[in-house]
Amino acid sequence: MQSEDAKYIKKRWKASSVEPHQTEKALIVNYKLEAAVFAEPDNPMLEEKKDCQRIIRLKSLNSKTDCLALAKEVVEKCDLIHASQLQEIEQIIYYLKNRKEPETLHHHHHHSRAVSSSRAGTTSSNKMNTDEIEKATIRNIDEYIELLYEDLPERIRGSAFILQLARSPDNLEELEKNEAVLSALSRVLREDWRKSLDLSTNIIYIFFCFSTYTRFHNVIVQYKIGSLCMEVIEFELKRYDQMKQDLELKKNPDQISSGKEKKGNLEKESIKSMENSIDTIMDEEKPKEMEPPRRRIPELKQRPKSGNWNSFHGSMSTSLIKTQMLNNSYHENLSKELMSPMEPPTNGFEDKGQKTDYEKLSKQLKLFAKKQEQLLRVAFYLLLNIAENVKLEEKMRRKTIVKMLVKTLERHNIDLLILIVTFLKKLSIVKDNKDDMHDANVIEKLPRLLQSSQPDLIQITLKLIFNLSFDGALRAKMIKIGFLPKLVAFLSDDKHHGIATKILYHMSLDDKVKSMFTYTDCVPIVTDMILLNSCSKKSESDLDLIALGVNLALNKRNAQQMIENNRLHSLMSRAFKNQDTLLMKMIRNISQHENLKIFFVDFVGDLARILTECKDEEFMIECLGILGNLSLADLDYSQIMHNFNLIPWVKEILVPGKAKDDLVLEVVILLGTFACDEACAMLLCKTEIIYGLIELLKAKQEDDEIVLQIAFVFQQVLRNESTRGYMIKETESPAYLIDLMHDKNAEIRDEDTDLPNYLTSDYFDHCLIDNLNEDADSNNRSSANSNGRPTSRYGREIDTDADMEYFDSNKMQGSNGDLWKYATPPSDD
Repeated sequence: MQSEDAKYIKKRWKASSVEPHQTEKALIVNYKLEAAVFAEPDNPMLEEKKDCQRIIRLKSLNSKTDCLALAKEVVEKCDLIHASQLQEIEQIIYYLKNRKEPETLHHHHHHSRAVSSSRAGTTSSNKMNTDEIEKATIRNIDEYIELLYEDLPERIRGSAFILQLARSPDNLEELEKNEAVLSALSRVLREDWRKSLDLSTNIIYIFFCFSTYTRFHNVIVQYKIGSLCMEVIEFELKRYDQMKQDLELKKNPDQISSGKEKKGNLEKESIKSMENSIDTIMDEEKPKEMEPPRRRIPELKQRPKSGNWNSFHGSMSTSLIKTQMLNNSYHENLSKELMSPMEPPTNGFEDKGQKTDYEKLSKQLKLFAKKQEQLLRVAFYLLLNIAENVKLEEKMRRKTIVKMLVKTLERHNIDLLILIVTFLKKLSIVKDNKDDMHDANVIEKLPRLLQSSQPDLIQITLKLIFNLSFDGALRAKMIKIGFLPKLVAFLSDDKHHGIATKILYHMSLDDKVKSMFTYTDCVPIVTDMILLNSCSKKSESDLDLIALGVNLALNKRNAQQMIENNRLHSLMSRAFKNQDTLLMKMIRNISQHENLKIFFVDFVGDLARILTECKDEEFMIECLGILGNLSLADLDYSQIMHNFNLIPWVKEILVPGKAKDDLVLEVVILLGTFACDEACAMLLCKTEIIYGLIELLKAKQEDDEIVLQIAFVFQQVLRNESTRGYMIKETESPAYLIDLMHDKNAEIRDEDTDLPNYLTSDYFDHCLIDNLNEDADSNNRSSANSNGRPTSRYGREIDTDADMEYFDSNKMQGSNGDLWKYATPPSDD
């Protein structure tokens, strides 16, 4: 837009809402400002809208103010507020008039000191309203640092205030520059983390806020918070195990050894363990704001790099001193029970009082576990964030992070479990970590998680299983534990279908496991799902599903289940309609089973027709594969060749370099199947397809698979007396077969070893009759080193000049002019 074109500017605003200010006695008016620039009155050149706010401070508002009069004054003077909003403004002013003002930090500081001097003060402190607790501000950071040098309750308060600041991303950069606060926090954590769960949770949470941004990871590294977190986690896991063991011994005293010395040592160790840990046991749950954000744990490479924790209202310090009193009470109860004389073993509790004490201690331990899990969650989350650095991840591995994570899978907190499984999933992509998980028996911990009612936990657990399923040993353990039925059940769940299919595909790679699918509902479910999806464009999940079906079809019983209830007709129709290569590959695997080949007779015509009509080479290869598998005595293969005009097509494919090797190989395999029929074998000789195979053998002598299949075709043709003479006298195929008896490939040698015993003698007799005028040396040379032979794989040099001369000078005819007559049927061998 040119500035000289602008002649008119029009502004207008529209008020949307009015709300009270959060901290001041003021009204916040939200409105939209619309501006337009005109060159002509009806021709706007530029338009823009913007959301704005106007703050109306009510300086005269006090306890004696008339709310209605003040509201009328506001409506009169503010052109953004319509007269119809008068009643709303009056209500907001009334709210501001009666709202209690937050106390100052100075008042809180001295009030807390006074409260901490007596038990009664503790009770009073715990009853404080959260609205009366001061909101932390960055201006008072020095005072918060001073609190970190006071007694334990004050240190917890100071850390809570700093946590409020850290939960706002806008404060992190300034906190990073404040070396005093970071040094004080790291020192307090290093020295006092055993004394209070609240203190350690607050400080680790502060550093967790830094860890959500990669640019602040240097803070974590500089103060060695990661190493300290692992030390805290290891200690807390051991302490919880010891507490559970002590409580179990209290419940079942008959499990304690009868040896007095052993009992004494056990008591001392238990009491010592409880004394070291009991000061941090809390009797009430921490506010929700103390927990890491309860969002779904992000996927790898999507870990949160930003966040907003402004919802924290600073109510964490209200129960600190009462906590200490509850800790001491819990400690005294456990210590009293552990130090009491041991009675002879009895079954159960001696009296109701003992049972009541046990139930009380059990309840307190559960409360402690909830508090501890908050600490574990924020500590593990911090480690997960900094683990994006490969070097730091390797250091964690050396400090047995995997063992700690697997141990934590025994907990029941859903948020903690989602985090732990996410961490394990990230680590599982590294072989060393995967091996550590195998040693820690992580597979045995996962079935319980799959039974959860939380879909997010199930989904992330399945992703971990998928990563682990790449390892054969872990797959075997999954099968042993009984994962297969559970995974099959997830196929029908839309949320878990994709990942469950991938895992089942990995399991189907093992031949021994394929047979186990027969005893589940997997095979019919997979087949029906493939049939229901009639779209030609398949999603990734659909491809995984068909890939699973391809593997399952290799098992005889699975394949039989796939074609039950007339499913084969549906599968073939779907495959031909969409020219679905993968689906046809699955059908091809079904066709290789002897007892199922008879079901494909009705589709032979469709399969043969598609060979000359289809332009999709991959789909054509699968159709060839199915026809190549159908070695049935009732099929007239020569008729198939004639009816569908396959002879010219086969000759063209066999020309060296004309088609891709995969297609050539499938055609040779098809000829091997057709050559089992004597009539078709004669047709191959009459149409000189045998010559084409010999030329192909020369060109593809380094391709063992093609060589092997050509040898098989020759073997099938040589089995019939009606075609054997032609093969020996009119072609050089016997010379190639004899040469292949010395091939480096064992399978090719074995194939030639299976040739009829008469081949060698008949061949040499023919050579002697046709070469009576040659000496013995030349006779041997013509027999073993014919001009048309391919180069030997053993480096023997052979003259290849005029290699087609023999074929041009010999025609396909017998002494009586009729070589093609029926003889004995082909052998079943």
